[in-house]
Amino acid sequence: MGERARPALYSIPAHRAFADALATGLIARHGADPLELAQGMVLLPNNRAVRAVGDAFVRASRGGLLLPRLVAIGDPELGERSGGALDPIGAGTDIPPAIEPMQRLMLLSRMVQEARRARGQPVDAGEAIRLGQALAAVLDQMHVEQVPVSALADLKLTDDLSAHWQTSLDLFELLTARWPEELTQRGMIDQSDRRNRMFAALSARWADAPPRAFVVAAGISTTAPAVARLLARVATMRGGQVVFAGLDQHMDAEEWAAIGPFDADPVTGRRPPGNETHPQYALKLLLDRM
Repeated sequence: MGERARPALYSIPAHRAFADALATGLIARHGADPLELAQGMVLLPNNRAVRAVGDAFVRASRGGLLLPRLVAIGDPELGERSGGALDPIGAGTDIPPAIEPMQRLMLLSRMVQEARRARGQPVDAGEAIRLGQALAAVLDQMHVEQVPVSALADLKLTDDLSAHWQTSLDLFELLTARWPEELTQRGMIDQSDRRNRMFAALSARWADAPPRAFVVAAGISTTAPAVARLLARVATMRGGQVVFAGLDQHMDAEEWAAIGPFDADPVTGRRPPGNETHPQYALKLLLDRM
């Protein structure tokens, strides 16, 4: 299927201007034929990176230039939608449309009000919206980490939980029971869930038929499993490359291993926390997941 024996992984050092170094490198490698450069695709973390890389191409070209396709796949906080260039992926699949963010917030807020009213703890509209936003954030994070919503029902709880936390668990029940039904009735899914499915569909498509032109994933540091699998596909397919920003290639094996993440304890099943404040932690977790 046109796969490499070894993944094509690169890094631009932290002391280099990432966007300019990336644009200069791609022009040097593919710019001899303007059409070859124009047919390629560069996957970037967000719309801000797309603007920065586009400006860098203009600076490096010193004249007219047909740019490759610059696609924003979204950031870790899901603050931006996945790039519009990926939307056609869902056209030939059974991926349902995403519910609009405002519609989702209003539905969650209404569910919060109804749940609190049933428990004799009514809340006003402002508080309901705040709690609805909190539920939406939890839901998005669970989709990003691909943890099923049903896992909330399996939490191991102690007897001395505070009343505040117990109330939070009651609200989480909305996600495990009512929210999936609300989405099913409307034939929609959460936007973060849809993005995961789109990435999976794209990975499957490229596994069977890699693009003829080059594909470069650059500057992406989100550790989301769906993104990691897509980057793994890019790194191993013909014409694909993954370029990291500031990956430390001078650490010895012991230092690298000490960052984490660590395997779960075979007895307790608990996973020791990694050194999440280390500047290389996110990149290491991403590489591990790839």
